[in-house]
Amino acid sequence: MSLSRLLSGLFADSEPSTESPATTQNSGEPEESTTVVHECRNCGTNVSEETTCCPACESEDIVRYSI
Repeated sequence: MSLSRLLSGLFADSEPSTESPATTQNSGEPEESTTVVHECRNCGTNVSEETTCCPACESEDIVRYSI
């Protein structure tokens, strides 16, 4: 399962009244560290920042997610 599908599924059932990262960012507290994930959009394989071609499926469609 690709990261984008996983994240979409996690937030699909969220109630608007629940606190989410978007609502807590402006609370005046310092931001927590951000994790950066590089992933092939074709097959979902996690790759390094320097990767330009997916080693699993040879796709050049690499995306960067900050989570």
